[in-house]
Amino acid sequence: MARIPDTQQRRTLERRRNIREIVFGMQDGILTTLGIITGVGVAEGERAAVFISGFLALLAGALSMGVGEYLGRKSEREVVQATIDLEKREMAADPQGEFKEQVAFYKLKGFSSDEAEMIVRRLTKNPDIYLFEMVRDEFGIDPREAEAGGLRGPLSMSGSFALGSLLPILAFIIPLPLASSTLVSLLFAVLGLFAVGYYAGTLSERNPVSKGIEVALYGCGVFLISYLVGHYVPPLFGHAPVSVGG
Repeated sequence: MARIPDTQQRRTLERRRNIREIVFGMQDGILTTLGIITGVGVAEGERAAVFISGFLALLAGALSMGVGEYLGRKSEREVVQATIDLEKREMAADPQGEFKEQVAFYKLKGFSSDEAEMIVRRLTKNPDIYLFEMVRDEFGIDPREAEAGGLRGPLSMSGSFALGSLLPILAFIIPLPLASSTLVSLLFAVLGLFAVGYYAGTLSERNPVSKGIEVALYGCGVFLISYLVGHYVPPLFGHAPVSVGG
């Protein structure tokens, strides 16, 4: 029976694509929490303030990222489904026009007119595959994306944010002076950014070390810009510097 091909390789790639949520969640968790605890928490001069502000940032951020990812993916699936439904209506309302359109797509791929018409005639005998080919060629999407629900993506995003948030907080558990713990927190943050980049590099066949350095440098750049903005912009409006980043 004719069916849309599916392979273990496609399913494996689908799982690996969750690296987006892991990198996004980890980096955001590290940088957001680092900014809060080294700015607000350390400014209070008390370790308890660091833990309170840090864990509040972890909780709020993890929930927000998880729910945001769930709603974002749901909205994306709804857009894809609406596109598929539109194509179904067009195929029902103007079958000959859609037939010619699909023939034109195959001619663009290098098939002769006779070959393209033969292929499309065969496709019309299998409506699901015909729709799959039409949506893929016309809109550049895989219709299976409308079915890709579940909680794996939101949980990956939420869990990655929480794990990233923990790294700068853990530095303040070490019995060191507050200033030293702040430096250790910065070190943990850089190591965490490097680690998630290294992991992403192993999945993309890039040099893991260079990928780790890339992610760490981007993260450091974001943190540095946040610090400079907080330090220099408020005085322009008559306010004291905001101690984001210490």
